[in-house]
Formats: sequence, structure tokens, C-alpha cells
Amino acid sequence: MTVDVVADQASLEVVDPTADKSSSTGTALAPRLTTLNGKVLGLLSNSKPNADVALNAAAQKIRETFPEMEIRHYAGSIRFEAALLQQAISECDALIGATADCGACTSWLIHDGAQAEKGGVPQVTIVARGFERDTGTSAQVFGVPELQYVVVPRVFTALTAEQATEQVLPVVEEIIEKLTADPSSVAAGDGDGEVLEVAEDEVAREAQESYTFRGAGVAEVYEQFNDFFVEQDFGDGQPLIPPTRERVEELVAAQGRPRDEVILSIPPAHGPGTLEKIAVNAAMAGVKPRELPVVIAALKAIHDCPPPMNLSVLMSTGAFAPVVVVNGPIVKALGINDGRSPLGPGKNNVVGQRIGRAIGLALRNLGQWIPGKMDLDTIGTVRKNIQVIGENSDESPWEPYQVNRGFRPDDSTVTVVHTVGEWDLGSNHGTVPRRLASIAARTPTATQVGFMTSTLGGLEGNEDGLFYLLPPETAKRFAAAGMDKRSVQRYLLHNIRPRISDVIAPFHDFRDRGLVRPEWQWMFELSPEEQRSQTIQAFLDPSTINIIVAGHGTTKEFLFGTMTPPITGKVNAIA
Repeated sequence: MTVDVVADQASLEVVDPTADKSSSTGTALAPRLTTLNGKVLGLLSNSKPNADVALNAAAQKIRETFPEMEIRHYAGSIRFEAALLQQAISECDALIGATADCGACTSWLIHDGAQAEKGGVPQVTIVARGFERDTGTSAQVFGVPELQYVVVPRVFTALTAEQATEQVLPVVEEIIEKLTADPSSVAAGDGDGEVLEVAEDEVAREAQESYTFRGAGVAEVYEQFNDFFVEQDFGDGQPLIPPTRERVEELVAAQGRPRDEVILSIPPAHGPGTLEKIAVNAAMAGVKPRELPVVIAALKAIHDCPPPMNLSVLMSTGAFAPVVVVNGPIVKALGINDGRSPLGPGKNNVVGQRIGRAIGLALRNLGQWIPGKMDLDTIGTVRKNIQVIGENSDESPWEPYQVNRGFRPDDSTVTVVHTVGEWDLGSNHGTVPRRLASIAARTPTATQVGFMTSTLGGLEGNEDGLFYLLPPETAKRFAAAGMDKRSVQRYLLHNIRPRISDVIAPFHDFRDRGLVRPEWQWMFELSPEEQRSQTIQAFLDPSTINIIVAGHGTTKEFLFGTMTPPITGKVNAIA
């Protein structure tokens, strides 16, 4: 369909950048109960503070109306273990979950609620205000678009236990209604009767084939195009290049693949990423045909992030963002900056910037990685303007990073690291031993996920990591002293040693709630003086610490903290 925005002289037709909507209606809700008396009500607590308090308060209030109801508690993690979730579904007649405060934990509990509905068990999820869009979109993604939920005013983690109880009690009658009444007669509400039509507005918008803008001249229609795309939330806040049919056709034709081929599902909403739709978003960033394979390879690497972190890194309330490192012949072939200031602006970085922008636009328009929708980041980060850099293999004394990842030196690859922060270490002076000691001492060790806890089941301990960018001059000095990458990794592994008091500081509340794993309990049992005077290795094994050679000039080291292990994939370059 073509949309005429303004009728006048000059015209501009552009292709719609959003994902084609599925015709599937999803799974219907499980049949509702006629009564809760004599039934088993299960409470799905996802380990976040006060979620269990709110659930228990709601259940006790429900039992005042249904005194013969049995209550069972299921203490899981942000992603319920499959066996525990299946146990709850098999043992209970109805379930209630609480999402607490996080975009990723909201989506995972909606996933768990959807599994219950598919298993024939009615459920209701308690959602904090501000997470309704995430809830509605996640329900669509997980195949139960009518999934039932109620809304409370504030996130539970910001409250005391008493406040958590007080705010959940007013929605208890709504919970009962959603478990026992015909769903068609009950709208998703905010606890005060306001209807929230997020599914129609945010998820099920009918895609257009194209949009046409007309005006008095080229500048006017270009402005109309950008204003309209910003208003529709199709852009990233910066002026876009119009994705005309001609530009899109050029990108598609160069790949030698069918335009409607689904290359991958684009996270976090898992929208269908056809070649054509990826090309539309790349066109808006100014990507050239030979650069599109890097965009596709990076999207695949982001898609391949294993659960539960695949949702956490894109949907969390924390400031996480992907950074892309490119290796192999394609770095020079495309002109991706691997020399001075590869993370900076300007002419040298134009290729990396448009590739990174295309990745972000595809995540946005095909995966709904949009602030307030499926990206629930509290503050945000400039790293969400995705950075793409090359490793400086020409000046490196070591094997290139893709070889460390199991590829050949002549393979072109992308590596995605989901970052949690960045630091300029700048050791700069001293002998090799002093320089290494300086890098280790200045490396931040604040854990973001915490493999000490069971809040994200299934983590192996290498999710909290480090990704160093060492300038060639630093790498050469280490190599001249007989050190390869592995020996640098081992040194850092054993010499990044924070005080035990600093390591456990964020986890006292977790321990109080029984969420610290048994092997780490001993640290909490030390005296305060012992906790302050003793140190501990911050990371578990060398694979947690990754090193590339980047930049040019003086010995100023740089570091990203990482939320996941690096994910590397091959680029299928075109001639």
C-alpha cells in the first residue's frame, strides 16, 4: 500500500522498514476455572526482591474468598528451569507470576506464563507500570497474544515488603476475575479499570509496502520522510537515508539470494528477517552492497546468543549493548578502521558507523529493540549506537583473534560482545611487569550478572567477562618479553583480585533470600576484617578474558566489560 502524506510537486517513495507481520493468531488461552475452591494455586517467584512477598500476599487474600484453595510456592529464577516449570504446570490448577523490575525477567515470566496457558493451566502475571508494552509484545512473541496480566503502580524491588503487600492487594479481585471469568469479557487493565490496548497499537500494526511523500521540493519531501519515520519510531533519532526501491533492489541483487528468504529471526521480538527487510534497514544507514554481509553476520551472532542472556542483553533495565569486531581480509577490503581511534567518529570510521547503524536499525524495526517497548533500559548508553571495529592484525605480533576463535587467518569473521561498560585503562608507563600489574589493578571487577547466584539458571561462570583492546605498541612490548595472548590472559586471570568485601557487597540480599550458590557461602562467613583484608580471583578461567589488538599510537589500553561470552561467525562476503 502507498501512503500519500502531502500532495504537491516533488515526490519520494520509500520502502517500509518493519517486519512482515505473521498471519498466525497464536494459541488460545486455557479454559478459565469456575471456582478456585478445591483447586491448587501455584505461585511462580522469579527470585527478584519482593516478588515472593507480593505473590504470597495476593494468594492469602484470594484464599479469603476461596478458603478451600491450596497454595503452592515455586521458587525459580528469572528463567524458570524447564523441569520446575513443568512441575508447576502439572501440579496446579492455576498460576500467578510476578515480574518485579526487569525487562528481561518480564519477558521470561511471560514466556513461562505462555507455557502454562499452552499446557492448559490459566495464569495471571503481575506487571509493574511501564512494562505493559514489554508484556504485550512478549505475549505475541511467545504465541499467546491474549495472555492475562494485571498492573501495579511500582516495581517491587523499589519497595519495602510492607509496600509490596499494600500495592498488590488492590488488584486481587482483578486476578480472581482473570482466572475465573471468560477472557473475552476481561480486558488487560492497570488496576484502576483503564484498558491497555498495547497489542493492537504496538505489535499488530499492519505493515505497508511503501510510503510516498510529496512537497514543493527535494528538501521538503526529505524532511517529511524523516519527520514521519521518527514519529513512527522507525529511526534512531538521526537523519535517515531514504530506503528507495532502487537502493533496496541494489542491495538485494548483490547478495544472490531470494529477496523473501528469511535469513534469521531478529531478536528480541524474533521478527522475520528477510533479505529484503534487512536490506531496507541497511539502506537507511547508507550501507553498500559489499558491506551488507557484515550486517547479516553480526545479526546472526546476536541471534545466536544462548538463553537466558539472549533476552537479557537486549531487554534488560541495565545498560547493555553489542559491540562488533571484524577480522580477516574483509577489514581492508571494506575499509573498516583497525588503526587510530577505531571507536571514534570521522572519515576513518564511516564504514563501521554505517554497518553498526544498520545493525541497530534492523534490531529496532525487525526485532522491536526500541526503548519502552522491548528495550527497558533504565538510563541507556551511547554504546547502543553500535560500534563496529577491525582488529589491527597488520601491526599485531600475535595471531589474529579469529584464529583464537577456531577460524583460519584468511577467514573473514565478525565477533559480537555484549558489553556492560567501557574503561580507558591507560597504563602508559613502566616495564612489562609494572604495565601488566597496572592493567590488572585498574581493571574494574564489578560483576553484572553474578555467577555466584542462582538468579539466572544455567550460567556457567564465563558470562561476566573482559574484552581488552590492546594497542599494537603494548602488544609488541609483551611479545618482546616472550608473552603470547595466553600468557597475558593467565596473568590477568590470576592477578585481578578484588577484596572479598567488594565482591560480596552486592550479594548480601541474595544470600538472605537463599540465592547464593553453596560454593560461595564461605566468603560471607568470614569476619568483616577478613573480608576486607583478603582478596579473591575475580574470574573463573582464561576464556573469560579476551584480547584483540586495536588502535594505533601510544600504549593506551581499553576495556569492555562483557555480559556474555563472545559469539563469532563467518562473513559470507560477496565478490
